[in-house]
Amino acid sequence: MLLGAAAWGILWYPLRLFAAHGLSGLWLTILLYAGALFLISPGMQMPLAQWRRLLALGFFGGLTNIGFVVAVLTDNVLRVTLLFYLSPVWAVLLARVFLGERLGPRVLGGVGIALAGMLVMLWREAALVLSAGDVYALVAGFSFAAANVLIRADGTLSVRAKAQATFMGVIVVGLVAAAAIALPPPAAPAVLTALAVGAGGAAILVVTLFVQYGVTVLPVRQSAVIALVEVITAAVSQQLWLQRGLTPTMVIGGMVLAFGATMVAREEA
Repeated sequence: MLLGAAAWGILWYPLRLFAAHGLSGLWLTILLYAGALFLISPGMQMPLAQWRRLLALGFFGGLTNIGFVVAVLTDNVLRVTLLFYLSPVWAVLLARVFLGERLGPRVLGGVGIALAGMLVMLWREAALVLSAGDVYALVAGFSFAAANVLIRADGTLSVRAKAQATFMGVIVVGLVAAAAIALPPPAAPAVLTALAVGAGGAAILVVTLFVQYGVTVLPVRQSAVIALVEVITAAVSQQLWLQRGLTPTMVIGGMVLAFGATMVAREEA
């Protein structure tokens, strides 16, 4: 889980290099996950008897990865990562509804603190404003939490099956979205496309398997705390490569958000 989270904190940079040479966020995501699916497809282990759960996992996995990739390509990377880190808050609320988990005072307090931090981060020029990147990051974080709750609700699915369902979900959701907005095919060199499918797909496969395994064997809230390392690596890598930081308001809001989300995540039911 630690290795997977750290990797996601730096993967945004090669993704931006691909985008700078003609592969848009949506098409890039589809190609990356098509490559990952191809690499993991030998010996498919999809228990069709659980098709409803796999379908839901694929849907939320698709929204998670498409939302996150598109967000880091269009907005401040650290801001996106911090908003994505609201996932522990969504996870405990969903676990309360669907798994019947109890919410203690500290969890409720953490939820309130995290949401307050989010509002501070989103406050721009005396108004609450959400950019497209903010929306993508929030949707990705909520979908990640929903996928984790699904995984926790049923421990019988193998890591391989979960990864395959996620990859398929990204491809299907991505193609449907591309068709819905009439997105033209990418005007990228064939070599770059092959590189995205091959090397990019291999990287996505490894990182996804790390995270899927961590989510499977660790409680939802504990894995969410470990995922905080993604925020740290994103902050360091963005500063090193882009020399871009956050405004004072965003820093304060991000610290409050991270503190509240960590409070929630540490309270294991």
